[in-house]
Amino acid sequence: MNKKTFILFSAGMLAVSACAVESQPNYTLTFPVPADKNNTMAYLFDWDSSQKLDSVIVTDGQAKFAGNVDEAFLGRIVVDGARGPIFIVEKGDITLTPEGQAKGTPMNEKFESYTRRLGEIQQEYQTLNPEDSIQAAKGQALEAEYMSIPMKAYKENQGSPIGLYWFLQQAYEMDLAQLDAAIAADASLKDSKRVESIRNALVAKAETSVGKQYKDFEVTYDGKVQKLSDYVGKGHYTLVDFWASWCGPCIRQTKVIKELYNKYKGKGLEVVGVAVWDEPENTLKAIKSHGLEWPCIMNAQTIPTDLYGISGIPCIILIDPEGKIVSRDKQSQELVDDVDAAMANFQPETTAVETVATPQDTAAVIF
Repeated sequence: MNKKTFILFSAGMLAVSACAVESQPNYTLTFPVPADKNNTMAYLFDWDSSQKLDSVIVTDGQAKFAGNVDEAFLGRIVVDGARGPIFIVEKGDITLTPEGQAKGTPMNEKFESYTRRLGEIQQEYQTLNPEDSIQAAKGQALEAEYMSIPMKAYKENQGSPIGLYWFLQQAYEMDLAQLDAAIAADASLKDSKRVESIRNALVAKAETSVGKQYKDFEVTYDGKVQKLSDYVGKGHYTLVDFWASWCGPCIRQTKVIKELYNKYKGKGLEVVGVAVWDEPENTLKAIKSHGLEWPCIMNAQTIPTDLYGISGIPCIILIDPEGKIVSRDKQSQELVDDVDAAMANFQPETTAVETVATPQDTAAVIF
């Protein structure tokens, strides 16, 4: 072998070696699954972007993933449609416990330390006697620590998946100005799809707040197109209930809506349901089982929730006869108060009837 051939041979071997190294996974992930889920599919998602990254078949009560990661990210496993815990996908051997704790890698250990402390505070708080002044003071201190942990965790891990997770635990309670200020102070938040989604929702919510005109949308289900405008702006108030069959608070509010419906039906108030984030067959079952008599726009999914910036349900909106939103996000007695106030001032439109004189009437007028 001459020198030139040796150099080419060596370069080729180095390339093969490099490819072999790259093909070796730099992380493994093991998640225990109930035995009855064997032979079902398990999926690994990027929790922030909701992107599906990998899939495996559950074998011997475990979902095992292996791959390469350059930059750590928040992950979640979904098995047979059921969502598993949130953890960090990073280099190393990651094990998820049946309780949902992630172990085996540095960031996951740190990630779990904050959740563990929250649990410890809850347990200690439950042992206290609120009637004892000393223990009551201890309880207040524990409450303050509990409430401070998400911000503490974010500040200590800013720019990392840990920081992003704990920021998001607070972001849903922020208004648009607060969120924009946080993004301006931390450029890494601009890359988060969930932060972007929250901001878009806040903008949409501001555009459909009290005093603003309602936004129309249309949904096609079972070959039929339904629009919100089919029910709104018809000379009466419209109570629009965005709900889902699986949502306990939604079902509890249907009792309140029933009372309002029965009280003001035919007196200037109509009700329409909008089924979101739900399977149509489940919606239909819930309508029947709970005796919901008003019409419902079926299978709306995320169309109206994106448009109205709805991040949680039930979301109940009262719209006046001209299509202006007069109440939003009220429940129970607050909802009743808003509807009562609106209906107290409602003046139904009356159609003027022109009187046409008969010949006898005309004669009477002339003579």
